Amino acid sequence: MPRLDHVTIETRDAPQMIAFLETVLGVSEGYRPPFATPGHWLYLDERPVIHLSLTSRNTDFPPGIFNHVAFSLYEFGPALERIKAGGYRYEYYDIPDTDLGQVFVYGPEGVKIELQYPRPA
Repeated sequence: MPRLDHVTIETRDAPQMIAFLETVLGVSEGYRPPFATPGHWLYLDERPVIHLSLTSRNTDFPPGIFNHVAFSLYEFGPALERIKAGGYRYEYYDIPDTDLGQVFVYGPEGVKIELQYPRPA
């Protein structure tokens, strides 16, 4: 059965993007095969779930068919504090007819990450 393996983000500024993703998701940089092009692999739970490729694009991500990627989150309070401390813009909502909330966090180069979390009963 197919499952999502990873997402690839083309970034102009890898250190800035890595810092954002570390803050918001708690990823850590790990092994990346020695491809001919430069990049970085970021890991969650020992899996390389975000691949960064370097690009020379002059503008932020253009709005288009791909809008965001979502991750499940279990500790909302600490994550929100990290987001606030990082100075990142965010919005949060309840998902109707569920016990879930969602936070959209806006990062460098126009990237948007959704965090879903269980709302307190």
